[in-house]
Amino acid sequence: MDAANRAGVTVFTQQDPAGLERQVGEGGLLLSGGQRQAVAIARALLGRPPVLLMDEPTSAMDNRSELQIKHQLSQLTPSETLVLITHKTTMLDVVDRVIVMEKGCIIADGPKEMVLNDLRHGKVRVVQ
Repeated sequence: MDAANRAGVTVFTQQDPAGLERQVGEGGLLLSGGQRQAVAIARALLGRPPVLLMDEPTSAMDNRSELQIKHQLSQLTPSETLVLITHKTTMLDVVDRVIVMEKGCIIADGPKEMVLNDLRHGKVRVVQ
């Protein structure tokens, strides 16, 4: 139940008389894209794994759902590592370090503020 709460699943299941017993269809067909992402995040959070690898975890979510996920990810303990793949700069609020890749090459790597500052000032160049 904790993982469902943390991922925002209970937000939409509370609105359904079936609650967590709600039918979701094969492959989550009866859920929206954001709801499917919330269920996937809840599954990832089960058992509090030491490393979470998330690829565009909020790409189909509305702003409210994304804020909830960001809040939950910001609550990870120092013993939990988040590897986040994203194009959304708003999701960078939950990371300490940024690695920027272009054409399969790392073009920037370091503390978030340093890398973002370098990007803003054109100090990052493509490695050939």
